[in-house]
Amino acid sequence: MKTKNSCGLRLNNSFLTLFFLASACDAAEISIQELRRVQIPEAHQAVAVDSSSFYAIANRSIARYEKGTSKKIGEWTAPNGSNVLHLNSGTVLDGKLYCANSNWPKSPLKNSVEIYSTDTLTHVASRTFEITDGAINWIERHQDAWWIVFAFYGDEVNQTFLARYNNDWEETGRWKFPETVLKRFRPNSNSGGSFGPNGNLFVTGHDHAELYVLKVPEQPGKLEYLMTVSAPIAGQGIAWDHSDVGTLYGIVRQSKEVVKMRLSNSEAYAELKQPVEWIRNENNPVLPPRKGEGTFDTTRCMNPWVVRSGDSYNLYYGGGNDHGRHTIGVATAAVDDVTQWERKGPLFKNGPAGSFDAVWCVLPHAVKMSDSHWHLYYTGNAGRGSGLSAFPGIGLATSQNGLDWIRHGETPVLAPSGESGAPDAIGVAGGSVLKVTQPDGTQQWHFYYTGCPTTGVRHDLNQQKVICLAVSDDGINWEKKGAVMLRDPTRNYEDIAVAGPVVHQEKDGSFRMWYSAIGSRWGYYSICYAESTDGIHWRRGKNYGDNLQLAPTGKGWEKQMVEYPTIIREGDKLRLFYCGDGYGRTGIGTAISK
Repeated sequence: MKTKNSCGLRLNNSFLTLFFLASACDAAEISIQELRRVQIPEAHQAVAVDSSSFYAIANRSIARYEKGTSKKIGEWTAPNGSNVLHLNSGTVLDGKLYCANSNWPKSPLKNSVEIYSTDTLTHVASRTFEITDGAINWIERHQDAWWIVFAFYGDEVNQTFLARYNNDWEETGRWKFPETVLKRFRPNSNSGGSFGPNGNLFVTGHDHAELYVLKVPEQPGKLEYLMTVSAPIAGQGIAWDHSDVGTLYGIVRQSKEVVKMRLSNSEAYAELKQPVEWIRNENNPVLPPRKGEGTFDTTRCMNPWVVRSGDSYNLYYGGGNDHGRHTIGVATAAVDDVTQWERKGPLFKNGPAGSFDAVWCVLPHAVKMSDSHWHLYYTGNAGRGSGLSAFPGIGLATSQNGLDWIRHGETPVLAPSGESGAPDAIGVAGGSVLKVTQPDGTQQWHFYYTGCPTTGVRHDLNQQKVICLAVSDDGINWEKKGAVMLRDPTRNYEDIAVAGPVVHQEKDGSFRMWYSAIGSRWGYYSICYAESTDGIHWRRGKNYGDNLQLAPTGKGWEKQMVEYPTIIREGDKLRLFYCGDGYGRTGIGTAISK
């Protein structure tokens, strides 16, 4: 990261304003909140990051620091005679740190990627490039390919290009930068780059406290400029943390600081307009497991989803039997008596051995698509993996009456992306499907679902989940739009995960969401609430606790956790169903709004 004018900007309590979804560039702004900055002597060129550490990169040295304590736990310095003269941005993949390196400003230019073991910071390999017309400034891994920028300076800055390489290091495409961005680079060039959580490319120059958000078209040519955003850094190398979706690292070169930042909505802490207080039913749990009866729900009643049919409620739920198999059933009760239920199930069988839903079918969400056609979306468990990685897809069953169901195919309609750094990289689980009226009056199906980006030994990584959005015209073929809500590190009841979203659109076009949150306060789920004008950017309330609507309580069935809400209007009130301890081992309860 060469520079002619290094601008050391100190921006305390700053926010990085950007658009979170490429498809929502006309929507409300979101921001990135500065979480922490720490003085690091090696913070000269860039910072790289993995699940446990960040790596400060200088011209000829690298230092590894523990994330939580910022304690130095390793370092490397280029020996005399080394070809490592000008290290730039780095990226971490599978225990190796890949750093862009050049001999700039010498001529002819020599470019390489230098590879280090993250455990020991020993140099393990080097990859040289024949291209000598531009200096390698950053390297990134995205969509099973390597991405490298070759930078030009001064009057030649417009020659700067992004190159894509396959796994054999064969070039497969080039993209030039738009003039809007090149103007901001001058008289220097592109310094850092990293792909964000929803696939957009964020790049920096050498000097300005800005990020430039770009879209990479499928076909080589020119990068598409989306917007310029301010940042509490001063150019140089940046890195999105793929182990913690929504967290970004950067540096301030002049003051030798590493800055940790976090995506947030610019209205995330605005006052809630329709908060709800709940009165729990004194007969809870109203739908407990039928222990000892040998039925499909002897060990669990979980994941309720309520639909009204005349004067009755149909409560779809996941039931667990004595052998660990989970299937979906339905319980029916009169609207005026939610304590007496008639049960039926399972509604359909699990998939065959080896299929995505061979062991569990849970998280049912029944949706009336038309007068004679219903969809029931459910989450499958294949019996392999741990945590949400054991849930490889969301399946579909269909019905003509909402009661008799046929499983739709052998593959999920929504599956994990498998892409490192994506919000649903390793697992997905259900949420809610609704028909949304667009600003132009057209309608489209929206699926708010749970994505799992990563797993790890640490509790906050193992349990990390985010809320994602997919859209569809037919309810079968879905286009993913990325994450729309992340955990909130400032509130200890939702600082680990957000999941299981239930979204309603109001008559005025606004949206309300109830969701399950995991936080360090209890270590398990509570039920939280959010509001939005566009269904993408959500506010959680002005003060701590404003959006916390139902918490674990007492010494009985819900002392450990409350989770997986479903909401239905009941006259001028709202009716809530939810499950309790052990993910429904104690059953399903209900509450009514005040």
